[in-house]
Amino acid sequence: MMAKRREEDTIIGEDAFLDTIANLVGILIILVVIVSVGTRSAAQLITIEQQQETEKQLDQPVASARHIEQDLVRQEKQLAEHTIEVAYRSAERDAILQRVLAIKQTLDEEKANLSQELQQDIEQQQQLSELERQLNELIQQQGDNLADDKPPIVLQHLPTPMAKTVFGKELHLMLQQGLVTVIPWDRLVAELKREAKLAVARGSRRERLVEQLGPVEGFVMDYVLVAKRGLVSNGSSTAMAQMVELDKFELEPTGEILREPLEACLSNTGRLRVELASFPPRETTITAWVYPDSFETFRQLKERLFLEGYMTAARPMPHGVRIGASPRGSQSSAQ
Repeated sequence: MMAKRREEDTIIGEDAFLDTIANLVGILIILVVIVSVGTRSAAQLITIEQQQETEKQLDQPVASARHIEQDLVRQEKQLAEHTIEVAYRSAERDAILQRVLAIKQTLDEEKANLSQELQQDIEQQQQLSELERQLNELIQQQGDNLADDKPPIVLQHLPTPMAKTVFGKELHLMLQQGLVTVIPWDRLVAELKREAKLAVARGSRRERLVEQLGPVEGFVMDYVLVAKRGLVSNGSSTAMAQMVELDKFELEPTGEILREPLEACLSNTGRLRVELASFPPRETTITAWVYPDSFETFRQLKERLFLEGYMTAARPMPHGVRIGASPRGSQSSAQ
């Protein structure tokens, strides 16, 4: 009985040991499974993160390529627009050049059709301008020669060294024989505009009209109108049309004009003083048509008018030449 009990105890002990070993093995298996599952999850998470990072890195070149493609499309569009603009401007320039050439050709044709008399008038006007230039040079040379023969004198300086073209109000004077005469310039021009319309109506088919008006305050005006064809624009279109324009006019003084010495014309009752009352100093230029015998009178007049704030412009006139104007002439330069 004792031997049998020890044998049973031994068998029970072995079973308990085997159970313990089995439990340990099972626990190890469970731990291995848990560790394997955790490692797999971590590996999968790392793989996903790496994949996302790789996708982000791949997205940047794709976005850059997309932006570059968009820039190329935009630049191609701008290039096309610039090409169209250049073509349009080239066509516009060609059209303007054609118009300029057409106008130049028309002017050349009109110039070729000028009568011999008009061409002579143009040549005479050019000769007159050249004579005025030579006269001014002679006067300047004469002044230099006189200065060499005389002792030094003090010159009065008027601080207006630069001349400017006259565009404002203008009062015209004639200086001859040392006397001053106010020219009714504005009245004569207004009368010319009125008489020119009547003259054109009287001789509508004539190419050249020579007429006379006045006297106005002692001055008679001889004027010439010429008919010509030219380009006329109404704001929306341009076409060739027949028109009449002023060729020139000249003034002839009569015995009725008022000639005054310098002191008399600038006195309170003088004609020039009366006219100056309606011409503001800073807005008016006094244009003097000066004959060779009145340059000293002009110098004194300029000094007096300068002190009163008036600018003056001189028009030297040779003896025997009448005062006049033409659209081809030049404007006065005031000092």
